Amino acid sequence: MNRMNTLGVTGLIMCLLLVQTAAAKELLLETQTSWDGGALAYPEGPVQITSFILRLEEGDRPRFHCHPVPTMGYVLKGRIRVETQDGNTATFEAGQSVVEVMRTVHRGTALDGPVEIIVFYAGSTDVPTTVFPDDEAAARHCKN
Repeated sequence: MNRMNTLGVTGLIMCLLLVQTAAAKELLLETQTSWDGGALAYPEGPVQITSFILRLEEGDRPRFHCHPVPTMGYVLKGRIRVETQDGNTATFEAGQSVVEVMRTVHRGTALDGPVEIIVFYAGSTDVPTTVFPDDEAAARHCKN
């Protein structure tokens, strides 16, 4: 290896070490299942990542719906109770990460004040991120 290649490789290694030591990171969540233990699966088609902030006022209870794509949330503010249509429930609060149930009909209710959640969908341009039970696509995308 000539001197220039050696200097280049050495420089690259030093940059990588600097990035590794300078970057602070905190693992929020690492899982292979949703909050109820359900399996996750990626949809087919062109990849599309979507993210937004969901805001609910205390007592807000959006309609039942399902997500046919892997969906993760990070609760920024407040507390929310999530219930599946068959009665399974879980409560999440500020600072918690959660992987939503997939293809399972559910809804959340804001508890004790407003709730803000950053929501991330790992989806496809060919598959909707959210489907409501009365939608034409519900039979194809939701289990119940």
